[in-house]
Amino acid sequence: MKLYERKSYPGILVLLLSLLGFSFPAGVTQFSMVAGDLAGEMGVPVQTVLIADSLRAVCLVSAMFLSGYVYKRLGMRRTIILGVLFQVVSQFSVPAAVSLRSLPLLFIFKGMQGLNALAFPLYISVITQWVDRRYCGLATAVFNGSFTAGAGIGAWAVGRLVPVSGWRASFYLIGGICLLFALPVLLTVRENPARSGCTERLQKKKNVYGTIIRNPATWLLVVMLVANTWVAQAVTVDMSVFAQHLGYSYEQTGTLMLLISVVTVVSSILGGWVSDFFAARSENSVRTRSLILAAGYVLSAAAAAVLSSAAVRSIYALTLAACAMMSGVSWSAGVFWALPSEIYSAEDNVAGTAFCSGASNIPNPIAPAVVGVLLGTRGYWTAGWMTCLFVSLLSAAAAAAVAGRQK
Repeated sequence: MKLYERKSYPGILVLLLSLLGFSFPAGVTQFSMVAGDLAGEMGVPVQTVLIADSLRAVCLVSAMFLSGYVYKRLGMRRTIILGVLFQVVSQFSVPAAVSLRSLPLLFIFKGMQGLNALAFPLYISVITQWVDRRYCGLATAVFNGSFTAGAGIGAWAVGRLVPVSGWRASFYLIGGICLLFALPVLLTVRENPARSGCTERLQKKKNVYGTIIRNPATWLLVVMLVANTWVAQAVTVDMSVFAQHLGYSYEQTGTLMLLISVVTVVSSILGGWVSDFFAARSENSVRTRSLILAAGYVLSAAAAAVLSSAAVRSIYALTLAACAMMSGVSWSAGVFWALPSEIYSAEDNVAGTAFCSGASNIPNPIAPAVVGVLLGTRGYWTAGWMTCLFVSLLSAAAAAAVAGRQK
């Protein structure tokens, strides 16, 4: 019996994809934490190095938009292989670009890292293909939570490795972990044979995104996810810079990021489980999930309001506020990814997930550029965190609007 024919395959798939999620985002916080070291090595300002990460985010957004087209031509496994190659090759190549003091190469390799997002919508889609609809919220929440955790793991590893082995070792460690967790995924991931008819109908479509774009629910879904992108990127990329700005050590900053990740993973999984529980007992599961999602953003907004005042008191107060803010958006993200499979038809699920991912990730390069580079490096950190409050309330309003449409 083939692995994908076993009853345990959906659970194995979620586990393997979640391990992949632990490794890939680790490269983002790892890069941010050593940005000062890279800038010193290359003889350029830190802002210049952070622009390279903004380019990664731009490429990430572009890749998500292109995901549906690439999937249509290459299929599930080849698209995932391409995404993995972009991630792993770039992670091992950045130290060489820095040693050569080549900004063009640094920008190219960071851009490649962003292109790994070609595969992200497919991870979500393949999970919803295999997992029973009753448990989609929990399954996608576990996967999404792993991506949140990966950011903290990267920071924690760097906080302990760099003082001992230097910044280069952090790139090779994270790159090795990415490769280690990617191989089992590449060997085992399969599309659900029961969905082959949907795939064939998608391949015959000339305009993959036509139906998706014309659906008003699509744009509400996009806005619902915007806060998750904005807040997650601001915390992942800039929280470590903020902590070091306040005088906290590498080790304190690494521990801060790890604790944020632990709390947000738990919150994401809990949000998915709660939404599954109440959606199964509701006459309108989309409305129920949307209201549960909105509650997370309200928590995020409240935490963002007090983050700056808490940060100057102690590392413990900063940790509590940051954990609450990320816990709120992770709760919402844990609920969100079950929605596209309930709103879109089976053949539009991949394209719908890809479009929502891409459009809602437009703030991906903007958030760290605004919070960290434009405001943070000029000392306006409070204003930066206030943007998280505003965007959280905006996404909460979109979730409430989706719930209202379901009456």
